[in-house]
Amino acid sequence: MDHATEKPSEWRQGWRSLAATGVGLATGLSLYAYLTSLFLGPYQEAFGWTRGEVAGAAPFTLAGGLLTPVLGRLADRYGVRPVILVCTVGFAAVCLGMAAQSGALAQYYALVFLLVAFGMGTASVTWTRIVSVAFARHRGLALSLALSFIAVTAAVAPAALQGVIDAFGWRAAWVCLGGLSVLGAAAGLLIAPRGHEPFGQGGEATTEVSSLTQAARLPGFWLAVIGMYLINIPSGGIMNQMAALIGDKGFTAQEAARIMGAFALSVIVGRLIAGLCLDRFSPSLVAFGAMAAPAAGCLLLTDFAGVAAGGSAVGLVIAGIVLAGMSQGAEGDIGPFVMARRFGFAAFGGMVGALGAATAAGTASGTMLFGGIVTRTGTYDGALLIGAGCFVAGALCYLALGLKQEPAPA
Repeated sequence: MDHATEKPSEWRQGWRSLAATGVGLATGLSLYAYLTSLFLGPYQEAFGWTRGEVAGAAPFTLAGGLLTPVLGRLADRYGVRPVILVCTVGFAAVCLGMAAQSGALAQYYALVFLLVAFGMGTASVTWTRIVSVAFARHRGLALSLALSFIAVTAAVAPAALQGVIDAFGWRAAWVCLGGLSVLGAAAGLLIAPRGHEPFGQGGEATTEVSSLTQAARLPGFWLAVIGMYLINIPSGGIMNQMAALIGDKGFTAQEAARIMGAFALSVIVGRLIAGLCLDRFSPSLVAFGAMAAPAAGCLLLTDFAGVAAGGSAVGLVIAGIVLAGMSQGAEGDIGPFVMARRFGFAAFGGMVGALGAATAAGTASGTMLFGGIVTRTGTYDGALLIGAGCFVAGALCYLALGLKQEPAPA
């Protein structure tokens, strides 16, 4: 079969898997990450909570995220459909619990833990398998397109949910989130094909593994997990401290909003570029480039760079933020792609779950690192310099995997 014939065949047979993955991802926990800040003001007004008390849920968010490998192993054993169904019902039930909460912080923290624990089953650990097994030659681009669905809902959901809060209150907004997750999962599972999955069924992996336990004995697996943890330290720190980091450089609120808009756009651009490149070049080289480039972005965001440029230069800040955003977009493609190419699909869920846990741990570490250093020193420079080192170290982990460009199975 020549390339001209094979290319449309793969897209024609795999479009339903791509659409199902996109719809499912765009309505579950991944969307909530863009909406959580909308509830801060209502919580303060309703319960008198401080921002610090709301932020106290971070360890419970991390604890829920660390359960992701368990969900992945369940998906490997029983299939993604049962895990998605159970986790979606659980996620929606917790949303209703959020709507009914009484104002006790302990209750809120427990609900956050359950929201993340169930919500992880509505995220990449399950849905990316559906699109990954449906594509081989164009898996990178297919993953990037599916993950980009999140950006579509994230663009309209904040304003829509804020409208619900203004009209009916924050409790109604939680009910809407739970209902949306059920509708999205149902639509995705109805769209997703059943039975035979024509592409990506093995024979392409460098080292086929049959279980997460077997994968955990291989250095390559730990290179991928540690690399993902390392790059999410600065990525998570910048993401969580972005508004303050930009504001400290003397920009107005309007200018900061525009720069943050550039970050959101760069996530999409980085995701699409990474997807295209993964299909055409060595995955290890692509991962190295995507994960090492933001090290330069960290340096551009330091006060040293501003002084060298003669003051607060908006171009430097935008460049730094854009490089960080492109890396964050790329990592969503690179993780599942590398696990499929390196280890196959028998333990795909568990391995992607391990990457999800590493991402959660790295983000939490980065949040504490950036917040702690700026509190002690009054500047983010120390955290940004450490972050640059983390980006390079994480990129070297993926380079060490040694994955080369290989022809997809016919």
